[in-house]
Amino acid sequence: MKTLTRCAILCWLAAAPAWAGSPFPFEHLDALTGHLRSGGPPIDGIPAVTNPDFAPASRIEYVRDTDLVIGVVRGGEVKAYPENLGWWHEIINDRIGDGYISVTLCPLTGTPQVFEATAGDGSQIEFGVSGLLINSNLVMYDRRDDTTLYPQMIYTGINGEYKGEQLELLPAIVTTFEMWKRMYPDSEVALFGTGLDRYSAGTQSYYSKADLFHSYPYGDYRTNHNRIFFYWTTNEPDLSVYQPKEMFLGICLGDELRAYGFGDMGPEAVVNDELGGEPLLVVFHEDSQTALPYSRQVDGRTLTFYQAEPSGSLPEFRDVETGTTWDLLGRAVAGPLEGEQLTQLPAYYSMWFAWSTYWPESTVWQYGDGIIDEPEDTAVLMPEGDSVPRSFELGQNYPNPFNPVTRIRFSLPADGDASLAVHNVFGQKVRTLADGRHRAGRYVVDWDGTDESGRAVASGVYHYRLEVPQRGLSEQRTMTLAR
Repeated sequence: MKTLTRCAILCWLAAAPAWAGSPFPFEHLDALTGHLRSGGPPIDGIPAVTNPDFAPASRIEYVRDTDLVIGVVRGGEVKAYPENLGWWHEIINDRIGDGYISVTLCPLTGTPQVFEATAGDGSQIEFGVSGLLINSNLVMYDRRDDTTLYPQMIYTGINGEYKGEQLELLPAIVTTFEMWKRMYPDSEVALFGTGLDRYSAGTQSYYSKADLFHSYPYGDYRTNHNRIFFYWTTNEPDLSVYQPKEMFLGICLGDELRAYGFGDMGPEAVVNDELGGEPLLVVFHEDSQTALPYSRQVDGRTLTFYQAEPSGSLPEFRDVETGTTWDLLGRAVAGPLEGEQLTQLPAYYSMWFAWSTYWPESTVWQYGDGIIDEPEDTAVLMPEGDSVPRSFELGQNYPNPFNPVTRIRFSLPADGDASLAVHNVFGQKVRTLADGRHRAGRYVVDWDGTDESGRAVASGVYHYRLEVPQRGLSEQRTMTLAR
């Protein structure tokens, strides 16, 4: 656990106008107890699952291919927790890899979230269902003191011994069971009717009936925008543009929040964005309802991505800077960076009314922003009838002078580690355009006059240098940016 983050502080300053001006809003988290509403069942009336049994994905029959699962990869273990379980249990406490996690799902706000649940001494932290709600959202209780309450969407203790302590939100993969099996065919999947040892036999029997897990328990709630069971009290959601139950991916980085509408991103999307000063990528696949956020930084450089035709079983995209092909899981599957892995970011998956109620200051991604078309000529260029170039060569950029983009070509006669970087007149590196293992061939890369952070650089003279250190090869040329 940790104290409330800067981002969460700003969010709560925005979400609760009565707290405006307070530098430490977590001192007033107990005010949220006035917004608690009973969801009907008493504490543990909805039984959380603890350390359930698992079976291989190929043996799972109670989950349909179109049902969603919450996937977690940690410490060499791969596990899936079907949302069917979450509908009826809402919390699954489990051990995975070298620690413990709590997989949570609020059926009324559509928010699956995974939290770190390893205590400082290495023991398991267990959470239960309190039976209470805030803004229709699940409120968990901490079984260490049986008192501290955590609204799922702020995952911060609002009372009790752990008041003001924030859980750590972990990255998770929310996707259909069919797509999950394509991603991880050897995955283990949580079994229903297990992990209920603390409850009565009657409870276990009721919640292990197979037919329950094939039907969502709240009828048309997810699609009926007029059907709200427990209305919001902390804030009014913005319903001027979006319907209450539309699904969004929400991300918090630095001091900023942004929401990406599933309906806005179309059948597939590869979105290059920046939030809180951090470059990020959102990859969306409508058929499987998969929205995954990644950092765009790899080995200290910022990459730019566009959608590519898949060559395997998963959707793919490609980066402009190296021509490397990446799959939906953020793995570099072909090209100079093959074997690299994009860093997945923790995020929310939420119905619009819940996100808008909790984070009214969030910006919303606009259709088309950060989506680029496939560049005309960014792949390895091999001459017809010839296997590899005969010489090491760095071509003069064209156009030169340029504004805003110029193109640089280079040739490598043999496989090896190569780098192409732009430097200013003082010798300081401005931008890395290519780096890492390259196959012999002819390459082309564009420079748009920005630095590693994506900021536009000033007009002037710049040098670009191609190096293959292992072979002692180096060549440098000069170009002029004229804005």
